[in-house]
Amino acid sequence: MPGLFAEIADRYDALRPLQARDRQRVVALGSADWLRRDDLVVEVGCGTGRMTLPLAEISAQQVVGVDPEERMLEVARGKDVAGRVRWLRGTAYRLPLTDGVAGVVLMSMVVHLLKQPGRAFAEARRVLRPEGRMVIWTFTPRHVREFYLNEWFPSIAWIDGQRFPAGDTLEAGLRRAGFAPVAVDIEEETGALAVEDVIDRVRGRYISTLSLVPPLEYRLGLQRLEELRTLDGGRRIPYRLEWAIVTAIK
Repeated sequence: MPGLFAEIADRYDALRPLQARDRQRVVALGSADWLRRDDLVVEVGCGTGRMTLPLAEISAQQVVGVDPEERMLEVARGKDVAGRVRWLRGTAYRLPLTDGVAGVVLMSMVVHLLKQPGRAFAEARRVLRPEGRMVIWTFTPRHVREFYLNEWFPSIAWIDGQRFPAGDTLEAGLRRAGFAPVAVDIEEETGALAVEDVIDRVRGRYISTLSLVPPLEYRLGLQRLEELRTLDGGRRIPYRLEWAIVTAIK
């Protein structure tokens, strides 16, 4: 969905701020003791660098951010005043890197956008060194079923049910691409958002799924949220996120 990401590039960080749990995962990955000094740390689908830049602050290795959308990369480069990251335009199917140079390839909230995940997994394996790791952070099917916006936009559950693969599906695909072993862990995150913040996110279509919801449903759902704000502007909407954390070794 390149057009969508170009449209929201300037607002992306505000719409999707890095959460505490995101930062914890970034710190753990960037400081992992299995990384070698000469490894590249590669994020595929880096967008505006909201994960990539904190990763570069932590990691002793060279960090590379790859994204197909030039406008997202422009925003990322603008934030990288210290020049810590190599920003490269490319896709998950054709990474602009030579064979065996990466210690880790990270895909955070990317696999649901892939039409050919097996091809992307094989390409990630190509650029990894022996015993390098592919790391995937994505939502689980349970998360999709229980997503907090489903109350206002019921199509989300069906749309994302088709897009977000289950952990065993990811594991099977990674094994077919030549990875072994493959581990899938589940993490949970809970919290609450002010109604106004939810409305801002929905208006900004902060998740790509909101651009796939039928237009009438989108308008009616947004209208119901605005009515809720009028009735109870101080209300906070609880949410629960469930992540699949997948690690695959070459």
